[in-house]
Amino acid sequence: MWGLTTNINEQVIKMGLKAMFQKNIVLGNELLTAIGNQLRVVSYRKYTDKKGILPDGITFTLQILHDNTKYELDKDGNMPHDMVYETFEATVLTGSHSVDVEKGDIIALTGFREDVSFYINYSYILRFDGYKKLVLKQGVTGNAPTGKETTR
Repeated sequence: MWGLTTNINEQVIKMGLKAMFQKNIVLGNELLTAIGNQLRVVSYRKYTDKKGILPDGITFTLQILHDNTKYELDKDGNMPHDMVYETFEATVLTGSHSVDVEKGDIIALTGFREDVSFYINYSYILRFDGYKKLVLKQGVTGNAPTGKETTR
């Protein structure tokens, strides 16, 4: 009995150390390339770092409009669903709470911050330096941006 308890405690300690010294790298630029970096603004809110280390900014909830990922068939031979119309959050660290976009606008994220982005508990925490407001051609649903771009 004592040996079993000791082994369990050793396993818990090893798992704790493994988790403590583990790091996941988020491939933010690859993600933006795969989804075409044209995202619809669903909502936004002010962001202030609780520890006061990161600059203020805006956290956007964004909808994916394109998915260029080359998916493989699953084990049953079915094609998995793409990410089109899925949503995710991204924080833009502009140093300000002001925003010049509205719900429904299309933006492109710029300046991925790998140093302060991470993946934890099945959620991405994605941070960027800026965004561009895109104006698409009339009648075009998500092709290359044209016309005026506003950069933050």
